[in-house]
Amino acid sequence: MEYVYYRDAKGNFGDDLNAWLWPKFFGAHQPGANTAFVGIGSILCHDSPLFRPLAASRKIVFGTGVRLAYKPFAFDDTWDVRFLRGPLSAAYFDNEHEHIADAAYALGLTADFARLRNTPKKYKVSVIPYFRSLEYVNWPAVCEQLGFHFISPSAEKGIEHTLEEIAASEMVIAEAMHGAIIADILRVPWSRFVLSTPVTEGSGVSEFKWMDWQQSIRQVRTDTTHVKLFRKSFLHGWLKTLSGNRVNAEFLVPKVVHNNLVEQLRNVRHFNLSADPVLDAINTRLFDKVAGLKEQLNTIAYDQGTTV
Repeated sequence: MEYVYYRDAKGNFGDDLNAWLWPKFFGAHQPGANTAFVGIGSILCHDSPLFRPLAASRKIVFGTGVRLAYKPFAFDDTWDVRFLRGPLSAAYFDNEHEHIADAAYALGLTADFARLRNTPKKYKVSVIPYFRSLEYVNWPAVCEQLGFHFISPSAEKGIEHTLEEIAASEMVIAEAMHGAIIADILRVPWSRFVLSTPVTEGSGVSEFKWMDWQQSIRQVRTDTTHVKLFRKSFLHGWLKTLSGNRVNAEFLVPKVVHNNLVEQLRNVRHFNLSADPVLDAINTRLFDKVAGLKEQLNTIAYDQGTTV
């Protein structure tokens, strides 16, 4: 199969999990294959460039989430929807397809999971920003001042290293959603913060995907720490008036952002974790989905005289 997901040139841990995780179940990535596998990510979006080359291909949806846009996304008969990420994604399609949770929860079914789950703790608190927040803040300096451990969302040392870093943490404060998701899978309490996502991703997109996931694990009433990225200058009101509300005088002041991050992350007190029975139910359903797809793929491969 061809594994289809968003690829950032500098790397993004959540998206890049696809290349590490799915070959463990379904075989090596095969560019140009007749079957495309759509797994981790909020990429079910109108006119997505990811799907344009795949118009005639069979596309298997395995725990993917909706990305809100101004025009609706619709499945045609080339799509094979096994399950969606959460109840909001399911509601988007009038509940015609079932939802389980983010596909990354399949990590719990891998041979690596027990080792990762039993990783000795090295860090009291780790911080994982959103990958597009890296350019705005000196994160190692922020974490050093706090006495926290910095985990890069770009996963420069590899996906497995990042998984081990999360597992080695007693608690995680995450702006990256998959930082929180992997923490939840590995039974590491997590807390969410927001810095750049309202600007870099769009608040509608970000809130939809977080609530989609959090509802799937029954963790909706949680605290979020919000840190402002841009601030209004003294010219803001004057320019807005002169321009008829067309000019927005907001500026990034790195030192102010740094200080606010330190102050607010230091005061994070509430951490979350899905209940064990909820996680067990997710794992049971995912096991069935993985087994069912593997069986189908093996049957196809046998008929074609190939291997998966």
